[in-house]
Formats: sequence, C-alpha cells, structure tokens
Amino acid sequence: MKTGIFGGAFNPVHTGHIKLAENYLKELALDRIIFIPTSNPPHKSGAEFASGEDRLNMLKLAIGDNEAFEISDIEYRREGKSYSFDTICELKALFPKDEFYLIIGSDQFLYFNNWYRAKEIASLTTLCTAARNDEDFEKLLAFKEENEYIKNAVITDFNVFEISSSDIRAMVKNGESVSKFVPEAVEEYIKENKLYV
Repeated sequence: MKTGIFGGAFNPVHTGHIKLAENYLKELALDRIIFIPTSNPPHKSGAEFASGEDRLNMLKLAIGDNEAFEISDIEYRREGKSYSFDTICELKALFPKDEFYLIIGSDQFLYFNNWYRAKEIASLTTLCTAARNDEDFEKLLAFKEENEYIKNAVITDFNVFEISSSDIRAMVKNGESVSKFVPEAVEEYIKENKLYV
C-alpha cells in the first residue's frame, strides 16, 4: 500500500491542507493519506494554540467521509519530544508492507538537513513537497540535486492554496469570516467552541 504521511499542527486545518492532500493522492497514486497532528508544543499555548482534542475534531470534520483520508493521534500518545523519525518508525512497525511518502512544506524541505536523523527519514520514506512558484521550484530542485540522499524526493508544482493557519487565526480574532478558507463544518466548530478569539 502506498501511504502518504501528512503531519502538521493543523491549527486549524484549512482548505489548503485538504486540497494539497487530494492533489498528492491523485498525483502519486497513493492509496491513503494519514494526517498526523503534532502534539501540543510547550512553547505554544493559550488562544493561539487549540487543544489536541479540538485540532483532531476539526480534522475529522474537514476530511468528512473521504475513505482515502485517515487521522492518527500517534504523536499525542508519545511522551517527551516528538520527532518525525520516531513517528515514521512507529508507522513502519504498524504497517511493515507500506511504502511511505512524507509530505512536507517547501520551507521545511529546504531545512531538511537540520531535521533529527534526516538521512534515516529519507531512507524510510519518499520526501514530497510542492513549489509555490517557479522561483521556489528552482530552489527546491537545486537543494535536491545538492543532497544525494534525497535524490528520490518528489517536487510537484501544482497550485498551492495561499493561506496559512496563522492568517486564519488572525481573521477569527478580528471577527472576520473565514468561510472561504476552511470547510464549513470547521468554521462552525471554531465559532461554537470560541477558538482563537
């Protein structure tokens, strides 16, 4: 089975995340994508950072009945620092026959050499990232060519939905509508639970 791993804070999940996952599913002919929200980092708290439970609930609402999308709370259940390497090893143990594709943002891709056990991650998964524009694509390609250990990385150039979770949180705080940027059910959840205000 070809499995995509899509980690992130998802604080909150937005339409860009979902569209990106749908694009990867089709582009790479994946069988499924597992969304893995990060645990609550100690340096982020208060109104800016929704609880793990809230972020999981919003993810569930966002993916709806899409059978190719799954959610894992694997990082919530781990004590201490949570590294992508540990998560991937755990997934490998759970699904030993799966072929894994790690979906990361272009900024994280360019920073990948600094990741904990980066070379092992690259040997266990196929790195996948999406360029925001032509200039971004050239930077990503150059980085890939400079680093032999990520030679199998996939760089796509499909349209990246230009919105960030921090933008959405700011809009909510300012009382602006976010209906264009998050699924309707997620917007309702944010309102009902008075998140990010």
